[in-house]
Amino acid sequence: MANLFQTTTSGLAELKTFFQGPMINGLNEELPIYRACEKVKQGWSGSSVVRPIRVRRNQGIGATSEGGNLPSIGRQTVVQATINAKYNYLRFGVTAQMIKASQSDAGSFVRSAAYELKQGYLDLKSDMSRQLSYDGSGTLATVSTAPVASTTFVVAGRTSTEPALKFLDVGTVFDITDGTTIKASGITINSISVGTPSSATATLILDQPVTALTTDTLIRSGSLNNEIQGLVYTLDGATTSAYAVDRSLYLAYQGNVTDNAAAQLNLNIMQTPFNEGLRRGNAGAYNAVWTDFTSLLYYQKLLTPDKRYVNSVEGDGSFGSKGKFYLDFNGIPVVPDKDCPTSFFFLPAEVLKMYTLCEMEFADETGSMYIAQTDVDAWEVRIRHFTNLFNESPASCARLKNYISP
Repeated sequence: MANLFQTTTSGLAELKTFFQGPMINGLNEELPIYRACEKVKQGWSGSSVVRPIRVRRNQGIGATSEGGNLPSIGRQTVVQATINAKYNYLRFGVTAQMIKASQSDAGSFVRSAAYELKQGYLDLKSDMSRQLSYDGSGTLATVSTAPVASTTFVVAGRTSTEPALKFLDVGTVFDITDGTTIKASGITINSISVGTPSSATATLILDQPVTALTTDTLIRSGSLNNEIQGLVYTLDGATTSAYAVDRSLYLAYQGNVTDNAAAQLNLNIMQTPFNEGLRRGNAGAYNAVWTDFTSLLYYQKLLTPDKRYVNSVEGDGSFGSKGKFYLDFNGIPVVPDKDCPTSFFFLPAEVLKMYTLCEMEFADETGSMYIAQTDVDAWEVRIRHFTNLFNESPASCARLKNYISP
């Protein structure tokens, strides 16, 4: 007769499962841009914020000869910028049964509602951080291969240098738009068949067939042009209106944007927008350089020949210091942010204002944060954050974009 050893397979019924808490968060919650904007927030009430901006000098100046004609009388030119709140929400729901089942340590790792709330705050902050560094359009990714009535969908990043899946995951609900019109809405990503977190393109499997063009983009469902008007909004290199100010008419409200035309990054091209912000703006100095991790790698490569990367500076990139150390550019900390587009942003603290109508509050007008559902024994919790970012002086800021590895 053969020996019969008890194994962990045959003896499985004799063994216990060892549950080790607490819950582990596997996601990146470091948000330097969000943290910085929180430091420059300002409350308000009403329909909108109106800020007067001086955009032209009095041209009634000039030299003349003895007894000559005086300069013509001039005047200051002031325009009004209008800042409207952008409405961000967090929603989650828990059934009564789940609340009861998770009410003790013996039955659960966490109290379900409390856990959803704590982690949901982080999710909302992370999404708002993405918005704070972009243009308000809501773009998450672009269409890479035009599908025709297909549930297989190939996408790329917002720009050619960003990963396709930077802001997409299984469960993401999105719309397809050409920037003006919604072509398809409420589409859910069921799975990702091809692609890694760093891939330039990825293949998605959707819950419904879609038709799109390669000029179309993906946005979080319902968010077209409803997101926070972040850094790129005024530092886009365009002359269209921003905050109701016609930038084509007023040079003083145009930012400093250097497009490197997909050429290699070098220190001289980094210095160009840096100098322009100091030359044209009124801030006089920068407090932070914000960038993405790919650009940080490029910058490290530039510094390698002379080993300058050992000369780090202290600061957290949010107009303060928390004992962190970063590479520097002209003595300013270069701070990478996971949500930042492939760019270098050179920013002074005093020109950014985060106008906040309400900050992370419960929809508790009924007296409780729990909103009872009428058709099921379940509860919704709804968090809202109404705010927008305003750049008082784009001429004092600078951005470098569209470059490749040196």
